[in-house]
This record gives sequence, C-alpha cells and structure tokens, in this order.
Amino acid sequence: MAHVSDEGDAPVTVAVSRHVIPGREAAFAEWAQGISADAARFPGHLGAGHIRPARADDEHTIVYRFDTREHFDAWQNSEERHRWMEASRDLIVGEPRVQMATGLEYWFTDPSCAGEPPPKVWKQALLTWLGLYPTVLAVGYTVGALIAGWPLPARSVVTTALSVLLMTWVVMPVVTRVFRGFLRPGAARA
Repeated sequence: MAHVSDEGDAPVTVAVSRHVIPGREAAFAEWAQGISADAARFPGHLGAGHIRPARADDEHTIVYRFDTREHFDAWQNSEERHRWMEASRDLIVGEPRVQMATGLEYWFTDPSCAGEPPPKVWKQALLTWLGLYPTVLAVGYTVGALIAGWPLPARSVVTTALSVLLMTWVVMPVVTRVFRGFLRPGAARA
C-alpha cells in the first residue's frame, strides 16, 4: 500500500487502477458499482467514481475520496472491502495499482498518467488562480451579498468555506479536464 501523509484531518483521495480480463468489462462495471456503493455507506465518504479507459486494453480506475485518513482506514480495513477485493480476483489481471493524495494536491492527480512527473508548479498555480478568481467573485456577489451585514470574520468564514467546496468538487475537476493538454502535453498526444 502506498504511503499517505500523517495529516489525519486532510481529505484522502485514492485512485485504484486495474487491468480487466478481456470480455469481463461488464462484470467489472457491476463490481465497481457495488464496491462504490458499499464505500458510500462508510463515515466520511465524499464520493467515488469509475473511470473507464478509452481503449479496451487500458486500465479501469476507481477513485474514492474520504474526509480524513481515519475514515479512509476504516474503509480500507473493513470486511466489506476485503470481500469485494476477493470477488474481483476473477475479473482482473495482475495486482491493482494504487495512488493516494491528501489535501489539495489531488486536484492535479491524473490516474491515467501514473509514473509521470506531476505538472509544473507554475502551471498548477496558474490554473488554481484561473479557477479561484471567478469562484470567489461568484460567491462574493451571491452569498456575500446576502450576508453583507454580518461581521467581516463571519462573512469570511462562510465565503471561503463555500469557495473551497466549489473549487474542490465543481471547479477544479472541470479546469483540470479542460486544460489536461496544458498540464501534461504528453498525455494529450497519447
């Protein structure tokens, strides 16, 4: 299992990639739906998704997100997960490949580019600003206007919290998908 930092309160994102036995793709899709549904019942689960490959011989990736390392570990060590892992043995070839990220670094983690260096820091900073600027403006002009009479510290708590949530689950997934070729020029050509 890959190492995850000891930031116990940081969100944890896990991408598990597997090669599916040819002809078993439909069964694997059902398996992925089932394991994701069971993971969703665990405390701290923030979401999951099944990324199907563009080509049949590429890896399928399942991404899980938990709010803390403790909640991720509870899922990781659970009987439910172990049963699902056993059930996958006749669907996959080889061992799964696992990537983990904590905190905000997962914004720029692309499971299909495992083993490649991460995008340049200046590109990550530029795209973060590109997503953050309109998000802060939108939150400021909508929610900020509704709570304009509140004290500045209270307004800041609400607007920054909302901005972070929007950046994490709405804005940055779109920005990184749209600018994938900019972040990883080699991946765009593949």
